[in-house]
Amino acid sequence: MRLLGIFLFSFLSITIFSQQWVETKYSYDSIMNLTYGSSIDFAGDLVNHKMNIYLPKCGDGSKKYVKPLIMFIHGGAFLAGNKDEQNIVHLCKQFAKRGYVTATISYRLGFISDDAAWSCVYQNYSCVFASDSSEWSRAYYRAVQDAKGALRFLINRNAEYQIDVNNVFVSGESAGSFLALGTALLDSESERLPDTYTLPDAPAPNTNTSSCIYRVNKVLNKPIARPDLGSIDGSIEPTSIDFTIQGIGNMYGAMLNDLLKIHNSNKPKPAIYSFHQPCDLVVPIDSGVVYQGLSWCFTNGYNCYGIQNNNKKLYGSRAISNLNQENNYGYQIHNEFTSTNFPYNFLIGQGSCIDQVNNPCHAYDNFGLREMNLARFFAQLIQNNNGCTENTQVENISPIEDCISISTEINSDKILIHNYCHSDFRIQILSLEQKLVNQFTAYSKSLIEVNTSEYNTGIYVIIIVDPSGPVVAKRIFIQ
Repeated sequence: MRLLGIFLFSFLSITIFSQQWVETKYSYDSIMNLTYGSSIDFAGDLVNHKMNIYLPKCGDGSKKYVKPLIMFIHGGAFLAGNKDEQNIVHLCKQFAKRGYVTATISYRLGFISDDAAWSCVYQNYSCVFASDSSEWSRAYYRAVQDAKGALRFLINRNAEYQIDVNNVFVSGESAGSFLALGTALLDSESERLPDTYTLPDAPAPNTNTSSCIYRVNKVLNKPIARPDLGSIDGSIEPTSIDFTIQGIGNMYGAMLNDLLKIHNSNKPKPAIYSFHQPCDLVVPIDSGVVYQGLSWCFTNGYNCYGIQNNNKKLYGSRAISNLNQENNYGYQIHNEFTSTNFPYNFLIGQGSCIDQVNNPCHAYDNFGLREMNLARFFAQLIQNNNGCTENTQVENISPIEDCISISTEINSDKILIHNYCHSDFRIQILSLEQKLVNQFTAYSKSLIEVNTSEYNTGIYVIIIVDPSGPVVAKRIFIQ
């Protein structure tokens, strides 16, 4: 009971004293599709990586306020996904409204898939079969290197984006949580996985994986080299600037090895917020392997093979917490776990294979609740930053900011504008010199594809005219 009292007091303290990091009260500007670096993918191709940045409008112009930074990382099993995932963009916007500089990033996807012909009625079944289990480690490691580089890109521009380098946070969902944990905790070469050094060439993947997202436009008909992947930090945006990661958001993620044991003694140990459902079919909450529950469902109902070459041990969210407690590592970890276990039943019961078709456990149970709890948890960790406490300009936030999404397609000359709102809006695209480049109407519940092949490289401003509220302006970088 005493422990419960301490827990409740802790969150009461957050509520009373840290509202400036919890309430959504600021408007924001955004910089879209900004290239932060490039790196070599699993097939030996050079890949450019992009990010979106959201900047809270804070201050009256006479004084610049530095703000905490959160980098949100999308999931997708290291095989799919992008920086414009709806949940991740929503979190970026909501935390920018709380006063944080936020960013969402792309990173290297994919691994060398198996040369055997796996087939099943389950969609994209063959795409999750790696050439061997080392490919999971290598896909994870490449993505961690990119995430570390993206964070350094932001740190190197802390003056431009008004970032408080002493209050940095990383958060993700699923594979993105693996990367958030890796970005913050993989800080010694001794923690590097053995699979990330030079390995023998892998056979060419089977042709039935040619439609997998990570294989699009790749001709892989020869054995593929697997070189040494380099240092834990990668090569993107080296920095000499000292910065501190105060907290990690782990949403149904895991670690591939114990990253808690070794930590830079010159830095505080980042606190960890973990949300996970015990019935998760993709990432086990305890120790296990990736797709452990889903593999059971394949073999006990879909009449398919279990997923092969995925026997890398994972430490899920509860296993991470247990490592911390059993070894007295001393990390502050706040766990929010639901109660439904996977029943190892295909048809019957909450959390069964069929039940999770419409009610997946590798997901949030209550997105709004977990977002708010993450905000409260991070708020207590912010050190020596009072936010915009004087001469602060707080603008009205247009409701269209939550229901209009602006994104780009990888390797495409298109801007995608999704209008999820119930109203029509007038859209204008201006050059940085305020020259009108394009204008059109974005009708309710519509998707607009804007061809940018004739646009010059540079920053453009997208104006969204809301008849019932303020004009919203977004910046986007076009190459």
